[in-house]
Amino acid sequence: MGRIVLLFYLTCLTHNIVGAQTNILHDTVGLSLREAENMFLKNNFDLLAARYQINEADAAVIQAKLWDNPNFSIEQGAYNNENKKWFDLSAGGESAVNLQQLIYLAGKRNKKIHIEKINSQIARYQFYDLIRTLRYELRTSFFELYFQEQSLSVYDQELAALKTLLGAYITEYQKGNVPFKELARLQAMQFNLENEKIELHKNVTETQSNLVLLTGDSLSKPIKPVMDVSTFDFINPSSVSLDQLLDSGMINRYDLKITEEQIKSEQTNLSLQKAMRVPDMTIGARYDKAGSYIHNYNSLSLGFDLPFWNHNQGNIKISENKIEENKVLKNQKELEVKNDISKAYIQFVETDNLYKSSFQKFDRNYDNLFDGITSAYKNHSISLLEFIDYYETYKDSKKEYLQLQNSRLDAIESLNLATGISIFK
Repeated sequence: MGRIVLLFYLTCLTHNIVGAQTNILHDTVGLSLREAENMFLKNNFDLLAARYQINEADAAVIQAKLWDNPNFSIEQGAYNNENKKWFDLSAGGESAVNLQQLIYLAGKRNKKIHIEKINSQIARYQFYDLIRTLRYELRTSFFELYFQEQSLSVYDQELAALKTLLGAYITEYQKGNVPFKELARLQAMQFNLENEKIELHKNVTETQSNLVLLTGDSLSKPIKPVMDVSTFDFINPSSVSLDQLLDSGMINRYDLKITEEQIKSEQTNLSLQKAMRVPDMTIGARYDKAGSYIHNYNSLSLGFDLPFWNHNQGNIKISENKIEENKVLKNQKELEVKNDISKAYIQFVETDNLYKSSFQKFDRNYDNLFDGITSAYKNHSISLLEFIDYYETYKDSKKEYLQLQNSRLDAIESLNLATGISIFK
């Protein structure tokens, strides 16, 4: 009898721990994939920061268009030796006014504006590329959480059936109809399932936290994905060719477009550096009341550096090499994009074939056997070892099938990520 009490105590303790976690999990907010994406686009902190970076780049264009402010100076004689006056403002005192304006020559100002416009475009491409990568993380996390919760339901189903069976076995044991070793073996099986469920809860919590960060959700309740996974079954990799996907990647990958814009930016910068060989001009006007050879002296001035030694040779050479460097990086990025697409496409084809072949095998009849095997064991049609082996086989097969579904959706999203556009939705 003491062993029975101990088994009851351990059963209740484990059940209470898992039950508390289950209650927390059930206190969730149901969210569809579209709703999650809308929250992501609206509230994600990385995207909000990137929008400000676009505004900063646009402001840099405005700044580049502005002319340099003119320089104004005024000069007043401190002491007049003739009339012994300090700061003499009379007709005999000295006062002078000078006004100067810097004028950029050789189109430097327009070239600087062009560079800032390209930088503004790069900021936008960086924003779109950030959306591409974060949306992939959002969707894969959403799918992962969905299938993790489906795996939890497998444990719930098995534990519920096992709990009923244990209740009946305890009664039979008390009557002396079954040996204690069978009851203890079933109890050990329950402990193992409960522990595995606890570990799965940890993964669910971690995935939920990641989704909260991605969606910028300020709600206190965890997110529960709501979706019909069967809507993805119609997706077929044969509907598009690898060449079509490669072409799409060359057009829609914003990280590749960034490398193209960087080449344009450096080409414009080279033009600017060559223009820097031409000295800028400073024009000015001056009025001098009493400090020149005549009173009330007026003059115009024109000034520029003499390009004797510095022809900006170093910066021109740097820019020329930067162009070649960016061309190499662009070629590298093109190869990277092609490899990403090819790898993602092959992975999608393989997982799709495996999923569709498994789908024919893993149908509802397999689930119906779960109830049948429990009844068979109650009726002593199978042994305890056969019963436990089936339970383990069913659980592992169900989890692997759910993982296969998740892997297939992840392969679809990887292909979307590689091409830079939602080929499959």
